[in-house]
Amino acid sequence: MIHHQKWRFEPPDPQAESRADTIVGAFALGFLAMLLLTAATPVWAQSVDSAPGNAPIAGIQLDAAGREKYDTGWAYYFDNDALMPAERDEDYTGGMALTMSGRRAQESLVSLDTPLGWLDRIALGQSRTEAHQLHSLQVGAIAFTPSDIQLDAVTPGDRPYASLLYVANGRSYVRGADLTVYHTSFSIGVLGTRAVPEFQDQFHGAIGAHKPQAWDHQISDGGEPTFRYTATRQDLQRAAESGARTRYEIKSAIAGSVGYLSEVSAALSIRWGRINTPWWSGPPDRVEYIAEPAPATGGSVMRSDIKELYIWAGIKAHVRAYNAFLQGQFRHSDLEYNYSDTRPLITEAWAGVTAQLVGEYRFSWVMRLQSSELRDGPGDRSLLWGGLVVSHDI
Repeated sequence: MIHHQKWRFEPPDPQAESRADTIVGAFALGFLAMLLLTAATPVWAQSVDSAPGNAPIAGIQLDAAGREKYDTGWAYYFDNDALMPAERDEDYTGGMALTMSGRRAQESLVSLDTPLGWLDRIALGQSRTEAHQLHSLQVGAIAFTPSDIQLDAVTPGDRPYASLLYVANGRSYVRGADLTVYHTSFSIGVLGTRAVPEFQDQFHGAIGAHKPQAWDHQISDGGEPTFRYTATRQDLQRAAESGARTRYEIKSAIAGSVGYLSEVSAALSIRWGRINTPWWSGPPDRVEYIAEPAPATGGSVMRSDIKELYIWAGIKAHVRAYNAFLQGQFRHSDLEYNYSDTRPLITEAWAGVTAQLVGEYRFSWVMRLQSSELRDGPGDRSLLWGGLVVSHDI
C-alpha cells in the first residue's frame, strides 16, 4: 500500500491517527454539523404526503385523493470533463445518473425511503403535518482518474483512480407560505467495482480517446460498500419580476453530510430569465460531483404561456472532513491519502443555462469549477467539468 504523506516524501508521523479513527471522526463531525444546523434554525421534517385543506402549493401536483402524484417526472444527468472547451481527462472525469420522482420513488423495490425517514427524524426533529413531502429515487455512477491515464501504475501525489455505483432516495419538505425548504437524501453504493471502468473503456473507445490503463489500482479495488446521508436547508432570499416575462431568484443553502463525503457547506445561487418553476426545484447548489435526487415539479406552475429559458450561477464553500475517493475506506487501496494531505476548505463555482424545449421537456448545460482537494504534488490542481441534464415533468 502506498501512503502519500507529502509530495516531498517526508516520513509519516508515527502519532498519526489510524485510517479507521479518521473515518469515525469524520462521521462524528458530520453528525455534529447536522445537529448544529438543526439547532440554529427552526426545522420541520417528517410530514404526510399531502396536506388536505391547505391552499395549493406552487410546484406540487396532487392526485385526486390529495396525495403526491405517483409519477411526477424524470431527469437524466451526464457529467464529463469532455463537455468543456479545455481538453482535460482527469480528476472527476465523469458521472451519470437517472432520477425518477413521485410516489413511485417511495414505493419502488429498490427504494431507500424508509431508512431515509428514520435518519430525517434524527437530523431534522419534530413532524410538521402541514408540510408536503416529495420523493425522488436516483441510480448513478461516478469515476475519478489521475492526469495521465496511459500509465499502468499509480502516480504518488496524483489523484487515485476511484469509482462508485449507487442508489439514492431523496425527500423534499415544502410548505405553502414558507420560504424555507428542506431536502434530504440517503445513498448506498459500492466503491471499486469493475463496472464503471469497463463503461469508461467503451465510452473512450466510442469517442476515440485513450483508455485508462491502471483501474486495477483504484480505491477499494474489488468492491466495498459505502453510504452517505445529506440534509440541506434552502432559503429564498429575494425574488422579483425583472420584466414582463422575466424574474430573478436568489437563494441560500446550508448543508451537512456524513458518509463517503463528510462535510458542511454553504452556498449562494441565483437564476434569472423566463422562470416558470418553483425556486426550490433546481438542484445546482446540492451537487457533489453528480446531482443528488431532486423532485420533479409535475409541470410548469406559474404561467401557461411561458416556456422556460434562464441562466443560473452560484458559489459554494465546503469544510470537508473526509473524502473516500482520496482517503479510501477500510479495504486495501494501492494509493490513498491521509487527512493531512487533503485541503479541508474547498470552494466551488458554477454557471449554466436551462431551456424548455417542447412541452415539459427541459435541457440544461452547466460548467463547474472546484478548487484543489490535495495540498501538494501533481494532484494539487483545480477540477473543471461540464454537465448536461435532460428532464421531463409530468
